[in-house]
Amino acid sequence: VGIRMPSAPTPASPQTTCKSLDDWNEPTHPRRIYGNTWYVGTCGISVVLIATPQGHVLIDSAPEKAAAAVRQNILSLGVRLGDIKTILLTHEHHDHMGGVASMQEATGAKVLSRSNVVDVLKTGKNDRRDPQFNELAGFNPIENVHAFDDSSAIKIGQTQIQHLPMSGHAPGGSGWTWQECEKSVCKSIVFADSLGSISDDSYRYSAPDSLANALRESGQRVAKTACDILITGHGTASDLLARLDGTKPLVD
Repeated sequence: VGIRMPSAPTPASPQTTCKSLDDWNEPTHPRRIYGNTWYVGTCGISVVLIATPQGHVLIDSAPEKAAAAVRQNILSLGVRLGDIKTILLTHEHHDHMGGVASMQEATGAKVLSRSNVVDVLKTGKNDRRDPQFNELAGFNPIENVHAFDDSSAIKIGQTQIQHLPMSGHAPGGSGWTWQECEKSVCKSIVFADSLGSISDDSYRYSAPDSLANALRESGQRVAKTACDILITGHGTASDLLARLDGTKPLVD
């Protein structure tokens, strides 16, 4: 009841050229990705809205400093914040999900998490399992966090969003894949998590208890996943905004 599907962006959301595609906080206008999947993130960080009649899904939030701009992007599509019922994450780093707590407060949505990082989300504090632990900023603690089983499917009405375990860059790394259709043409969309082996000065991927094997397995897993449209958390990794703006092929 009360769910409205997004329409085209309104004139109140002017198209803007990004000064830097690496700026996590710089606002940019929303863009349709395909079907009822929309880009609502910033110039440097991807945030994705999947619209369904049974409630909308948000993947990531960008940093807290950018959360208001992300919410404005969502509102500019004609979407009520309260119609967002579920928030998913790619991984538990503040640049991608630092705004989740305030987004949750604005929407009332539940957050679904891999069980291995539920405590991290609830406390807002990363731990030494994370390769970047010594360099990470914390984030506001998140409430209403629910664990799901790895490799499970999140079902929202007729929409099925498949989880891809992608530990390695971070313990809770997650890719997501789903299908969108325009008329009779359907595309497989993959929002892949990072496969970057970035670490602080103390962490060693060569250590026996590191995430090195998990990172290798994540790469193998995503390589086997059917993909027509790729989304990456940092758009520069896949020329995402150029593809969404039509200057490069969306499907490649």
